[in-house]
Amino acid sequence: MPKGRPVKTEIRQKIATIIKQTNIAYGYQIYKIYKDVFGHISLRNLYYNLKKGVELGEFIIMDIKREKGMFTWGEEAEHKYYSLGPYALFWKLTDSQKNKLDNLKTVEVNIDWPTQIKNHISKLKKDIEKFNSIKVRLKYEDKRKMKNQLKTRIEQLKDWLKQKIGKNPILKTEIENLYKLFDNSHTP
Repeated sequence: MPKGRPVKTEIRQKIATIIKQTNIAYGYQIYKIYKDVFGHISLRNLYYNLKKGVELGEFIIMDIKREKGMFTWGEEAEHKYYSLGPYALFWKLTDSQKNKLDNLKTVEVNIDWPTQIKNHISKLKKDIEKFNSIKVRLKYEDKRKMKNQLKTRIEQLKDWLKQKIGKNPILKTEIENLYKLFDNSHTP
């Protein structure tokens, strides 16, 4: 059994559900909505899960803004604005939770999707190259598990790309190249 916290958590799924509704939100805003819709969470736990979600590609940091105002800690606050990444999973809502989220305002935002997409393709490419370099030293079960995880990530990235920009021949080629890099015998 692997050590540490599980990769999937209800908290990140709930955060993803909030961001899906608002399109983009900063950490404290997510915290306030989370408490209202899902109940108690510590601010520290929420920020941990946002940071972990960025590492796992579940969330993307879209912008970091310094906002002036009268805050308890000073005259300036840093807001990191988050959007959904390709690997986000969502929480199944109850009717009361759905009603609360439906009342939220959706924020329209211009996102530089080509840059975000290139970043995710590049990260996945590095993970595949790392797997290819260590796979001969792995036990059969570990190798199979990692291979399945990478295949799932490629499929999730492919679906995310379709949602964000539709059909694009250049990106289709990029995904095909990921499959080739991953395993020459595997075709999409």
